[in-house]
Amino acid sequence: MKDRGQHVDEHSDDTAISYRVVGFDELEGAAAAHYRRQRRRRLLLFVTLPGLILGSATVATAYGTGLIGAPATTCEPISVPAPARDSFEITLLNSNDTDGLGTEVARDLTLRDFDIATVGNADSSVYVKGAATIYYGSEGRDNALLLQKQIPGSTTWNDARPGESVQLVLGYGFDKLVSEPAPPLPAPSEITVNVYNTTWKEGLASDAAGDLKDRGFTIGKTGNDPQTSFLEDEVAIIRFGPEGQRSAKRLAEQISGVQLQKDDRADASVSLVLGNRYDGLKPASSVPEVKPYVRPAETIQKPCAPEQE
Repeated sequence: MKDRGQHVDEHSDDTAISYRVVGFDELEGAAAAHYRRQRRRRLLLFVTLPGLILGSATVATAYGTGLIGAPATTCEPISVPAPARDSFEITLLNSNDTDGLGTEVARDLTLRDFDIATVGNADSSVYVKGAATIYYGSEGRDNALLLQKQIPGSTTWNDARPGESVQLVLGYGFDKLVSEPAPPLPAPSEITVNVYNTTWKEGLASDAAGDLKDRGFTIGKTGNDPQTSFLEDEVAIIRFGPEGQRSAKRLAEQISGVQLQKDDRADASVSLVLGNRYDGLKPASSVPEVKPYVRPAETIQKPCAPEQE
């Protein structure tokens, strides 16, 4: 170690090099200020560099484990074609205190082309607070999602049932089905008509049935009126039950002066009962030609699921 201020000479074979080590106390003015700045920079680097290295490692670890800075995973529902409304069966149960609600909802869903297999009341132990719960199995998930669109606030639940059928349980929060345009009246080919005669004119029921068949109606029974009524001053009466009201309206377009009469039949058939003033159907040119209604294609939104690693 050389003392500060000592002059040192070093010699090689060809060149003599000499230098002098100068102490800090000998520096003055700008040189001294420059020296102080250099010492401060070295001290700061010595203190902060380990911290920066440690901090960088900590941040890298946090990114790697997903604690901070991980990019948000976006998961959007997937829109796919919906199954046909009548391609699966629905068991409908009412779990709230409103009498007849199950039957009413079943009728509305039927008008919307859903296939209601059975209607009843849920067991007293079943309590659904919300609008409804739709139970399904692995094969019926899409069906449940389609039905869910009809009931605002309803939820779905996979109970691992077999097959494609679903069970709809109406809850205390049920209000009404979602609004959608009413479908048109059924086409003649979708209507079954019984034709009955109450007059003394023989063959009148068969003749009227033939005319209706030519216009596309499906003919059920024909003959004398099983209720043995006598319609002396009437053209005709169309009898129908709750399920056949729309069919009765379509049939009424064919006959001038016909009257509608509701009865308690359970199916959607209608009965045309001919009176003394019946003289045939309207001219075909005055009746609109109707084809079966084809419901527009629908979609459902499948909830996305995070990818499995």
